[in-house]
Amino acid sequence: MVFTGVSTNKYFTPNLIGEDVSEIIRTLTPYESPFLDWLGDPSGFATNTKHEFIEDFLRPRTIINSTAIASATAATGFQVNGTAEGLTVGTILEITGIAPEFLQVSSIVAGGNSILANRNYDGSGIGSLAAGGTIRVKAPTAEEGHEHAGLHTAKLGNRRANTVGYFNIEIGATNTSRAVNLYGGDSYEMSRAKALRELPALLEAEVLTGVWNATNSLGTSNATRTMQGLRSMIQSPANNLPVNSTVLDASFSANPHLYLGDAFQNVFANGAATTETWGIIADAQYFRDISNMNDTKVQDSNQSELFKRVIRNYTGPFGTATVFLSRALRTRELLIVPRERVRVLPLQSRNFAYLEMGLTGDNQKGELVGEYVVEGYHTGAMGRIRTSSPT
Repeated sequence: MVFTGVSTNKYFTPNLIGEDVSEIIRTLTPYESPFLDWLGDPSGFATNTKHEFIEDFLRPRTIINSTAIASATAATGFQVNGTAEGLTVGTILEITGIAPEFLQVSSIVAGGNSILANRNYDGSGIGSLAAGGTIRVKAPTAEEGHEHAGLHTAKLGNRRANTVGYFNIEIGATNTSRAVNLYGGDSYEMSRAKALRELPALLEAEVLTGVWNATNSLGTSNATRTMQGLRSMIQSPANNLPVNSTVLDASFSANPHLYLGDAFQNVFANGAATTETWGIIADAQYFRDISNMNDTKVQDSNQSELFKRVIRNYTGPFGTATVFLSRALRTRELLIVPRERVRVLPLQSRNFAYLEMGLTGDNQKGELVGEYVVEGYHTGAMGRIRTSSPT
């Protein structure tokens, strides 16, 4: 994969207003923003500063009830915190445990927050389940000759929205500094080269941790325009799935594999697939903790001058992931995301470009600009681990 900041869609027109710097971005992203490089260029692009997309549903394999299910023969309603969005009427559910039972969904409240289910399906017996229990999702069913009449219709998906972020790095140098040649080169051109190196890393940081401000999200001539990043999408998913894990610092350091397994198991239960292409984006401390998992496997000799202890690929029970070191995340925090469900899109004709502002007095000015937005699909089937004592 490669990230240039330009859409691969044949209808996308690269930046015609400024000097297109996509080829420079291509050479920099493997080193400055490896996560963006891993994602690659998108097949779509945004056409408005308020970008909307349709998110369909991953069918959950299990759901957690937030209200108790008592022993009863009459149809019973219970809360499931939005996880019913991927279900349809007729779906068979199974209560497991000491009081097992099969149920059949008879209606779903809009938003998927609660379910009404018929009890004792096929004479399986009457069971019960305390709040916080696990309910297995079985097959969706319908009567023979069924016609869609509304209740049984599969959910068509939710309309999601994000704001296209406006990115801008100003460059300037006085003509005096350019003339004295203090650093052995044109100070303005050196400033531009440094800004270009920063550009992909800054975009990657906003893709991961961008903050969306509802009061000025669309931007005006006197207000900024920012986009929502993946962390806040995972942290507060629309369907409130249990994708967050809070751990003690020492606990994760002692056994990272255990906590990574727990997080992956959560996203697997919420519909993610082990065959997806996974990435673990970790802060410096968690990255070190993960790399220390191979401390018993380091082989060396007293003749060798090379010592290596780093893990950039992790394989657990629920799949294989590429491990990325990130400066953008908080201390002791990591995200678990699949490449197939994340896209970083440019606004039409607004991929990164250099704009020459020319002389404005006895100085030279310019700016690097670009407009991008991130789409995150099924963020309830992504993961986040954070420390219980963040800094």
